[in-house]
Amino acid sequence: MAHNRNRRLAGAAQTACVLEADAPKLGNVNRFHDFEDCSLEDFHLSAIAIGPAFGGLAKKGVGRTVYEAVRATKEVTATNTNLGILLLLAPLGLAWYRRGDKSLAAWRCEAGQVLAALAAEDADYAYKAIRLAEPGGLGEVGEYDVRTEGHPPFTLLEAMKAAAERDLVAGEYANGFELVFAQGYPMLRQSLAAGLALPQAIAQTHLYLLSLVPDTLIVRKLGREAGHEVRERAALVWKLGGWSTREGRNALEVFDQWLRRDGHRLNPGSTADLTAAAIFVWLLEKGQREEVVRR
Repeated sequence: MAHNRNRRLAGAAQTACVLEADAPKLGNVNRFHDFEDCSLEDFHLSAIAIGPAFGGLAKKGVGRTVYEAVRATKEVTATNTNLGILLLLAPLGLAWYRRGDKSLAAWRCEAGQVLAALAAEDADYAYKAIRLAEPGGLGEVGEYDVRTEGHPPFTLLEAMKAAAERDLVAGEYANGFELVFAQGYPMLRQSLAAGLALPQAIAQTHLYLLSLVPDTLIVRKLGREAGHEVRERAALVWKLGGWSTREGRNALEVFDQWLRRDGHRLNPGSTADLTAAAIFVWLLEKGQREEVVRR
């Protein structure tokens, strides 16, 4: 039983990363667009690479799993393709493993317990992972600065809470995965129920999340004004229906071109991380529902 759950967990993590990368999301690498320094194949190779680390998540814990997954990723690509995703999927995955066959609400409750139990060791491993991944747009943040080496005197949750206002991934640690469980996952299911194909449903979920909160990768690189402008433009496209209407799709094309006009500095990558986490939840919940039906 444990072996099967480990395999399902690793498979869901890999699949979520592939599906998120392939979907035609605004301003991101996808099946139609590469970046100069990063291609779709980099994301595919990264997705494959993280499988062994996530297969051992239940024993290794959150921090070590993130570090080992980043280290495996660095062996196949020089670009940071998945740090934010890994930081989200590791606690979500451990909570899923521990909650057994209980409800989605129980999963979210268990996720809160996983976060509360994170230790200084998890922070140490996570900080090593961040330094190894070398994400863009990091600034100096005093006592929680990731550039400070040595064993940190704080837990990973404490560090994430300190960064919650400037980083969407950290914010999910602070609020118990509010955007993933209460916004992203329901929107993905709703989009599929409305008849959108999976790639478009994922892109619709990404658009929806982008319309709710400024993307913090953009904010870190270009400032709050740029982040808010992107969010406002996303909200306008969302009101037109996004991928579900012809008018929305026309607006999406214009918006996507605008996001890509200056290299990929306006890449809404933090929102893409949340989208991958929503896919991860959907995959594991979908498998859970199918298992219940078979019984």
